[in-house]
Amino acid sequence: MRKAFCFAAIVILILSLVCTTALADDSFKPSHATPGQTTLATIVTMVAAALFIAAFVLLRRREKSRLFAEKDRLWPMLLALCVLAVGLRVVVALTYEGYATDIACFKGWSTAAFELGPSGFYTTDMFADYPPGYMYILYVLGWLRQVFAIEAGGAVFTLLVKLPSIIAEVVTAVIIYRIGKKQIGGMFGLMCAALILFNPAMFFNSSVWGQIDAVFILFMALTLLYLKKENFLLGALFFTFGLLIKPQAIMFAPVVGLAYVYALFKRGGMKKALVGIFGGAAVFAAVIALGVWPFTGSQHPLWIIDKYAGTVNYYQYTSLNAFNLFALIGGNFADANQPFLFLDYTTWGWIFIGVVCAAVVILQWRSRERRPMFELGAFLILSVFMLAHAMHERYILPVGVLLTFAYVFSRDKAALLFAAAFSLTGLAGQMVTLYAEGVNVAPTPTTILSLINLALYIIYAAVTIKKLSSKKVLIKSPAMHDK
Repeated sequence: MRKAFCFAAIVILILSLVCTTALADDSFKPSHATPGQTTLATIVTMVAAALFIAAFVLLRRREKSRLFAEKDRLWPMLLALCVLAVGLRVVVALTYEGYATDIACFKGWSTAAFELGPSGFYTTDMFADYPPGYMYILYVLGWLRQVFAIEAGGAVFTLLVKLPSIIAEVVTAVIIYRIGKKQIGGMFGLMCAALILFNPAMFFNSSVWGQIDAVFILFMALTLLYLKKENFLLGALFFTFGLLIKPQAIMFAPVVGLAYVYALFKRGGMKKALVGIFGGAAVFAAVIALGVWPFTGSQHPLWIIDKYAGTVNYYQYTSLNAFNLFALIGGNFADANQPFLFLDYTTWGWIFIGVVCAAVVILQWRSRERRPMFELGAFLILSVFMLAHAMHERYILPVGVLLTFAYVFSRDKAALLFAAAFSLTGLAGQMVTLYAEGVNVAPTPTTILSLINLALYIIYAAVTIKKLSSKKVLIKSPAMHDK
C-alpha cells in the first residue's frame, strides 16, 4: 500500500509540474484556447487522473480483499461510472475546442462527405490524409449537423466530432468489465473499467485534444481479443476496420500476422489454422473492397494504395513530438533524411523496426501456447514508438489500454504498473504538445519526457522479454505437433 501511495504522489507531482508549465504559456497556438478554457480542461483532466490513480491503488490491493470476487451484477455501478466519465468529457468537449487543425479537418471532412457524397469526397483538392473508414462516421456527423441545423463553428458541432471517441472509450470499458467479471468478479471488472473510463491520456485525447485514437484502439483491442480466442475471422474483420480508420493499424501487422502463421504449429489445429488464414484473407479483401469502393468515384481502382502511401510519406520528420529516442538525441521535427552518425534517421528507424519485428517473431513463438496477444501488441507498439522515425506523440496511447487488457487476463502487477506509467507519460506528452507555443515542443520538456519514456521503456522491455521468452525456441514443422 505504501508503494502505491508513493507512486500516486510522484504521479500527481509530475502532472502538477506539467500543468504549471502549460498554464504559464499565454499563446496556446495549437489550440487557440483562452487561459480560462485551458485551466478548466486541465483541472477536469486532473480529476480524471485522480480517479484513475484511485482505481489503480484499489487494484494493487485486490488480492487482500474478497470484494473483488463479488459475482453479483454491478451494472448500476458501471452505469454510474460511465455517466460520470461521459459527463466530465462533455463538459470539457463543449468548453475546449481542441487542437485547432485536427478539429477543423474533422468538421470540414464531415461537411464535405455529406454534401459531396462518398464518390466525390477524395476527388476534390481538399486535404484529406485519412483513409475512408472514418469518413463513414464523419458522413453521419455531417448528416446530423444538417438535420439539426448545427452551427459549423459552434461548440455543439465540436462536441459532435468528439463524440465517436467518447463512445468508443465507453464501449472499451464495458468490454473490459465483462472480461474482468468473468475472470475474477464484478468489482474487479468494475475497477478495470474505471482504468479505461478515467485513463487521463485517453480522456485528454478524445475530449480536450479532439482526436480519434480511441476508435482506432477499440478495433485493435477487439482484433487482439478475438485472436486470443483463436477466432481468426473476427480478428481479421476488426483488424481491417482498424486499418480503414487509421493507417497506424499496420504497426500491429507483425503480431496479427504471426498469430495466423503460428496457429499452424498447434497440435490438431492445422485445419482450423488454414481456415483462419484463407478465411481471414477473404474477410480482409472483402471488407477493404466494400469499404473503399463507394469513395472511388472517378479515381483509378487502386487509388487507395496511393492514399495510404501518401499518408505514410507525408510526415517525413524524425519525430513529431514523440518523446522517444530520436527526440532525445535532437531529432524532434528534424528532417528524417538528415544524417546521423554514418546513416540517416530514416535508415536507423527501419533498422530498429527490423530488430523489433525480429524480437516479436521470437517472443511470439516462445509464448504461443499462452497467446499473450495484448502483451505482444503492447510490446510491439511501444518499441516502434520509442525506436522508429515519423512517430507522433499520440502513437503511445494504445499501450496503456492494451496493458490494461493484459492485466485483466493475467493479473500481472507489472502490466498494471506499466499501463499506468505509460498512460501518464502519454498524457504529459499530449499536454505539452497542445499547450506549446508552436507546433514543436520546446527542448526542455522534450528532453525530460523523452528521458522518462526511455527509462521506463528499458525497464519494461527487460521485464517483458524475460516474461515472454521463458520457453526454449524450438521450431517445428506443422507435422511435429507440441504435446
